[in-house]
Amino acid sequence: MTVSEGFSGQPHAQRVLLRMIHGGKLPHALLFTGMPGVGKKALALECAKAVNCLESPPKAVVGGSLPDNTARNASSMACQRCAACLKIARGVHPDVLVIAKDGASIKLAQIRALKERCRVHPYEARRRVILIQDSQDLTEEASNALLKILEEPPASNLFFLLAPEPYSLLPTIVSRCCHIRCRPLDDAIVASALQAEFSVDAETAARLARLSFGSLEKARAWVRENRLHRMEAVMARLERLLKSPMIDFFQDVTQWVKETEDLEQDLECIKFSVREALVHHVERGRGHAAEGRTVSAPWDQADLKKLLHVLDVLETAEQHHRAHVSKQLLLEAVCLKIKDVVYGQGHRYPFPRGRKNLSF
Repeated sequence: MTVSEGFSGQPHAQRVLLRMIHGGKLPHALLFTGMPGVGKKALALECAKAVNCLESPPKAVVGGSLPDNTARNASSMACQRCAACLKIARGVHPDVLVIAKDGASIKLAQIRALKERCRVHPYEARRRVILIQDSQDLTEEASNALLKILEEPPASNLFFLLAPEPYSLLPTIVSRCCHIRCRPLDDAIVASALQAEFSVDAETAARLARLSFGSLEKARAWVRENRLHRMEAVMARLERLLKSPMIDFFQDVTQWVKETEDLEQDLECIKFSVREALVHHVERGRGHAAEGRTVSAPWDQADLKKLLHVLDVLETAEQHHRAHVSKQLLLEAVCLKIKDVVYGQGHRYPFPRGRKNLSF
């Protein structure tokens, strides 16, 4: 069963939630955090099913012990067969509300409408579930309105908030939620999903799973956008650039900036190559054979300290990119720093006159 079919791929979080549900200790608000593509929404919907499953005994919601079949059915929190489970799976259950962004944010009007809806009892469910996607994109007014609801929660309502990190929300909202952290997915789960959805071969699926950082969403993007081919092109260009004489360096960077369609994706390709090198470095240290890696990189022979340093440079560069730093300046700083770290130049390269150095 894949994540897209309702399996969240979060066994630890599932066990925690089941203990709370069957112990009658499920709080009125849960905050699910984790990077995109790790199954936060799938896990929240599984929890909604478990709370309202018609085949679960009533004591499963108001208190009692775990049913006998809980340990055997580790991949599912509910029966998946009853009317409630099927409606939630199809997205048509009247008491499971999904709040999504209206444009670039979740607006005050949406939270006000939600508050009115919560005044009435659920139509058919034991507990109404309100799932707020991209909670980090609540406007300030919407966040304050939601906070008031969470401070005095209406009876028979559960609130599930989804966000990448808890610090992306108001601290007062986080303090009123039970925090459930979703871990990166196992490579086997991601690879299996890719094989089922895109019919890729097992070796390619395994490699893409390793490159996805445990995110099925990222792995799917690698397949749809043929990023493996792009990664090869980016790494070849980077290697030529790092070996070019300094008299040609800045002109080559300028050409790269002009020709690239998405600099952030180019930086991600470089970062994935570094991460792949780190994985193989660890595997070699454990005496395991390195498999599934075909793209050469400047840091193939670099030690662990240098690899971590390059990774830190790239992480910092992505933060600068999101802050809308000049692409030209950013790429120059990244390539110069990588050249310094990998080839051991032993000194900083000056930027052209009139440009400020980035604190990498």
